[in-house]
Amino acid sequence: MKHEEYQALPMTWAEAPLAYPLVYLHDASVSLDAWLDFVRRRTGSGENSGLIVIRDRANIVHALFAFRVDFDIKGQRQLCIAHLIVAQIPGSQIDQAVIASTGHIASRLACTTITIEQPFELTGSSSVKTWTAA
Repeated sequence: MKHEEYQALPMTWAEAPLAYPLVYLHDASVSLDAWLDFVRRRTGSGENSGLIVIRDRANIVHALFAFRVDFDIKGQRQLCIAHLIVAQIPGSQIDQAVIASTGHIASRLACTTITIEQPFELTGSSSVKTWTAA
């Protein structure tokens, strides 16, 4: 998928180091080894899941995300986007490239909806409560 000067492509193991600077800028606590392990576990697992990188003509990675196909409550296929990292650059071209690429993937995989996962962390100060019916 091409969006003007950006290109969205499946990430391969060989390209993983090219995306690491973006990952490091997003979260400096992620080591290169941890990143490479993450990529290894998520590439080559079939058409219904993988990693996408969005890069410019100079081969610089400006965004990346993981995707997988799941099913919604009605049993319809939905594209789930996770681990979305987008470089903060002026303008909206990179955002438009992300939107276009997720739409293209959803269409190719016959998904009727797209969800973007928003993770949250359970900190040590907050406890997980178990609720029981009375």
